[in-house]
Amino acid sequence: MLFLKGAVVKHCTFYFLMMKQSAKYRVILPLHFMMVFVFALSVLSSCKYFTHKSPTQGEKVIARANDEYLYLSDLSAIIKNVPPQDSAAFIANYAESWVRRRLLLKKAEENVPSDELGIDKKVEDYRQSLLLYEYEKGLINQKLDKGVSDAEIEAFYEKNKEKFTLESDIYDIQYVQIHTNAQDLNKMRPIIITPHTADDTLKREGYCKAIATAYSFADDNWMASSAILKQFPITAADLKALSAQGKFTEFKNDRDSYFILVRSVRHTGDPSPLEFIRGQIKEVIVNKKKVVLIQRIYDGIYQEALKSGKCEVLVKK
Repeated sequence: MLFLKGAVVKHCTFYFLMMKQSAKYRVILPLHFMMVFVFALSVLSSCKYFTHKSPTQGEKVIARANDEYLYLSDLSAIIKNVPPQDSAAFIANYAESWVRRRLLLKKAEENVPSDELGIDKKVEDYRQSLLLYEYEKGLINQKLDKGVSDAEIEAFYEKNKEKFTLESDIYDIQYVQIHTNAQDLNKMRPIIITPHTADDTLKREGYCKAIATAYSFADDNWMASSAILKQFPITAADLKALSAQGKFTEFKNDRDSYFILVRSVRHTGDPSPLEFIRGQIKEVIVNKKKVVLIQRIYDGIYQEALKSGKCEVLVKK
């Protein structure tokens, strides 16, 4: 925080609520209250509602900067979330920070005319953008159908496949993670590695569902090499070797056994498999729906206003 010195401080008077300038009020608030304090200061202290040009009868003044006053009632919405034992220190800190901010803003106004940098226009543009954002957010929550069918995803993928090229190698893997001392692991190990019959496959699935920490026998379970190396206790050399083996291989750390099978590999620059980017495509489609929805509503507002005579464009294209 900036420190005000000299003549500037002479224009500043603090009215800390039922306080004197004593060391016992110079406290460090708990982190979550400091977060409330910083948020409140940054959002509200510059607001017009906190700018009173003259004292109001019956109001408790807690700070003044030049001819602007801060009242205790201005903090009512903020301080309700602060425990009573911390409220006095909170008010004191807020009041001082409010004063410092008002003095700095006053100095800035004196040295940077608002018209010179178009500040008033920027503030109004921001206000309008924020208002439209909140309006659009409400429309999206109320009216947008966020459902995306498999057919939509697949059609989008086929149309844009060449745009989805891989930036790194990815691997289609199956795996089992299980405690090294898990019940019946020695008996099930051969079945996990190589199930010879349909009955073996069912036994393996049932065993893993009951005992394994994590597992996947799904098709198209694509993972980036970085994610694999992070999740499993293997090296890049191990991963390369797995790609050539085509069978489950067991790896261990101090606690668990990991059975890993690499079914397929796609390399950097190859088209991305659909399953690897299905979530990404769904997000793109939903965002396109948002744009179409907002544009349709805005066009409707415009056409309705034209029809009713509430607006007109006086130049032709």
